[in-house]
Amino acid sequence: MNATRSSTTERALTANTSSQWGGWTAVYRLGIAVIGVLILVVSFTLRDHIGAVLWSTAAAIGTLMVISWLVHFLVERRMRQPLQDLALVLEKMTEGRFDMPLSATTAVAYPGLAESLAKMSVLVAGRIRQLKTERDQLRIVIDSLAEGVIAVDSEQRIILAGGAACRMFGLTEGTALGRPIWELIRNPPLQEWITTALKQSAPIQGEMQIHTPKTRILAMSVARLAGKPAPGAVVVAHDITEIRRLEKVRQEFVANASHELKTPITSIRAYVETLLSGAIDDVDHRIGFLNTIDEQAGRLDATVRDLLTLAHIEADDANPAPAPTDIAHIAQRCKEHHRPAADRKHVTVTLHAPETPVIVPIGDEALDTILSNLVDNAIKYTSEEGSVTVSWYAEESQGVIVVEDTGIGIPQKHLDRIFERFYRVDRGRSRDQGGTGLGLAIVKHMLQSADGQIELSSTVGRGTTFTLRFPLAQPS
Repeated sequence: MNATRSSTTERALTANTSSQWGGWTAVYRLGIAVIGVLILVVSFTLRDHIGAVLWSTAAAIGTLMVISWLVHFLVERRMRQPLQDLALVLEKMTEGRFDMPLSATTAVAYPGLAESLAKMSVLVAGRIRQLKTERDQLRIVIDSLAEGVIAVDSEQRIILAGGAACRMFGLTEGTALGRPIWELIRNPPLQEWITTALKQSAPIQGEMQIHTPKTRILAMSVARLAGKPAPGAVVVAHDITEIRRLEKVRQEFVANASHELKTPITSIRAYVETLLSGAIDDVDHRIGFLNTIDEQAGRLDATVRDLLTLAHIEADDANPAPAPTDIAHIAQRCKEHHRPAADRKHVTVTLHAPETPVIVPIGDEALDTILSNLVDNAIKYTSEEGSVTVSWYAEESQGVIVVEDTGIGIPQKHLDRIFERFYRVDRGRSRDQGGTGLGLAIVKHMLQSADGQIELSSTVGRGTTFTLRFPLAQPS
């Protein structure tokens, strides 16, 4: 291949020279030299039989013809070598090498051409460096985008794939380039969008699902590249999986909140209407009605207060103050607060304290809210004669609290959603226990505000364990 290009370059450079020195002209030139030699031979052979003037003329003509041939040969040879040098330099330039110097002979033989070639070499090398820099910068920009970018040519073969796109679709750019996009991403709507986009000027937008390696929802935009006909199209993919999940959570929250608020309100209105309809004079039943109204009002009040607590936490209005707090003090207070509920179910609440105090920077009220919600849930969902254990200790730079019960446990399929607002594993049982469905959501948000973490493990029929981790307070 290189030999062919070199030969072609040399022929292009020596086309004019070849027209003068090669082909039939070379035969003609050689014939002149032969004729000149023959004239000299004949003139010396017949010099005794022809006149002096004629002999001198013939000898001069023959000599001139031989000399002209020699001069012609030497000039041709001197010019061919510089042209071969020029062809070699141009060949190296086509391979990307611009540091190949011209020989001194070439520079002397063709000073103007040598100077122009040197200037062109510097200019082309600079332009290539500039293009390479711009290409690398564009590559960095595309790879840093959260959106996946894929460019295809008019035949829908991939010519560029950004880093985010490779991660989204499970591609490897080195093996993806040059292959049809429909071969690597088997999604009929995407192929249809690209085909349509290549035929029209307006971009096409839509949503699609992919399953590599997990299910994602992508917002797609496909637009053709400028040109007639279009040289290709660019595909931009934005991962909206989390947005769609949050929208679903919001919709479920609105529905659940409406239901949780509507239930006690409906009950209150029903009993009030019953009393107003004459039951207020029924001494045997009115006290029961009023107790039910009070119970439902308390439930409604607890739900509203929990909702306000969540709103304050999310709005950063109630972030726990980073005051050093001794876990032992809050754990003991929490045990005493829940002792009546535990005694009614004959549930044993045990504290396991370490020898040295564990101090965490979260604040008394926040830690008390967190522990109270966890212990309250543990007692509610633990059968009679069961146990609830609260232990804490220091581990490296963290304070760890473990709340463990021997209750009914949580099925595996519910573990990922247990911290969502109003999410209940067993809705009927949860309402009977008097919970609002917001306790664990409050715990999670308070922990996040305090730079803490929570871990959950559970086995149905054997119990549940919550593990809380806080950064230890810095010594004063």
